[in-house]
Amino acid sequence: METKKYLYAAVGAPVAVAKSTQTRVDGIRTKIEENMKAFGQDAQKRIDDWATTGESTVERITDTKTIDDLTTRVDFDQVQTQVNKLRDQLEDLVTTWRSNFRPATEAPAPAKPATAPKPAAKKPAAKKPAAKKPTAAKAS
Repeated sequence: METKKYLYAAVGAPVAVAKSTQTRVDGIRTKIEENMKAFGQDAQKRIDDWATTGESTVERITDTKTIDDLTTRVDFDQVQTQVNKLRDQLEDLVTTWRSNFRPATEAPAPAKPATAPKPAAKKPAAKKPAAKKPTAAKAS
């Protein structure tokens, strides 16, 4: 009879463990569902708060009084003129820099005969390269 008992235990043990495991899994699943529900409610609350804040911000920005106030403070034509002047100066600076720092192996471009004097354009002074600091000689 002892042998039957061991055979029944061998068959019953996995079933008992499976039932116990299923109970634990059900408990864990319930906790996860509760947490997901709370998370969903919290996320929805935050999204609603953000939407309210965004709506009020957009209303303030699109208020015609604010836009009119900005346009009266800023002269866009003047800004565009200044941007074009700065762009031209930057292009001149880059051209000057490229012509001054060409590799020595390149042959210089042939000089063009001047046909008519051009009005002198103001160019920003080219910056001199930083002087190299002498390194201290190592004692041998």
